[in-house]
Amino acid sequence: MSAPTTGTRNAVYQRDERRCAACGVMVLTFQHRRAVGMGGSKNVPSPVDGLSLCVLCNAACEGVLQAQALRFGWKVRRWVTHPERVPVFYPLEMAWYRFEGVIRIRISRAVAMEMGCGVYGAEWLLWHEAIA
Repeated sequence: MSAPTTGTRNAVYQRDERRCAACGVMVLTFQHRRAVGMGGSKNVPSPVDGLSLCVLCNAACEGVLQAQALRFGWKVRRWVTHPERVPVFYPLEMAWYRFEGVIRIRISRAVAMEMGCGVYGAEWLLWHEAIA
C-alpha cells in the first residue's frame, strides 16, 4: 500500500477524534492496519486500512506491541483482504468498534468476538482468552 491521500488521512484522524487510539496523545501518524511491506505497493489505503496512532505507539505496533496490535485490531494479518471485518479496541474508552469507511460504530464485546473469530478463527480466541 502506498501512502494515504490527504483526505483519507484527515478522515481517519477525525474518525479517531484526533487522538492516538492506543494512548490518547494528540500528535498523530497514520498507522497502516495491513502490512505495506518493504517499499509499499500501488494500492492506496482506504479509511478502514488506517488508524490514528502517535509516533511511539505506531513504532511499538511494529515491535514490542505487535501481539497487542493484532489482538486489538490495530494491525491485521497480511492475508486479510477486508480489514473492516476486524474489530478495533480503543483502550481509553474500553470499547470495541467496527469501521464503516470513515465512521466507527461501537459494538459489544460479544459482537467483536464474533467478528474476530469470523476472520481469524481459533487464533482470535487464543488472543482473547487471557483478557476474558
